[in-house]
Amino acid sequence: MPSDKPSSAQPVVPSRMLPRVSFRLVFAITTLSAIVAALARQAGDGGALATAVMTALLVPAICFALFAMLFLFAWAITSLWFQGDDQDTLHGSPFAAGQLPPQIMPPREHNA
Repeated sequence: MPSDKPSSAQPVVPSRMLPRVSFRLVFAITTLSAIVAALARQAGDGGALATAVMTALLVPAICFALFAMLFLFAWAITSLWFQGDDQDTLHGSPFAAGQLPPQIMPPREHNA
């Protein structure tokens, strides 16, 4: 039976600045962090399998971080020094006149 009183909960607005994070996601991240911390402790104590697993986890993470930094560095350089000339962007485009380019091969006629 619905109540006539206004709800005290805030309405869901799609334009919030921060994403909504569920309790399950936080719990999963905490569990994975605990597993990685236990593996790191075992690797520090000299466990060969734990060292291999930590290496297998860290190498892609370090590569991803390095590639992201290099991409941001290249993006910053191009955005600062290489300003594009927008006037000649459509110069060689076949769609610049607002019509399709001429066909190289005419379409086939289907005889039914």
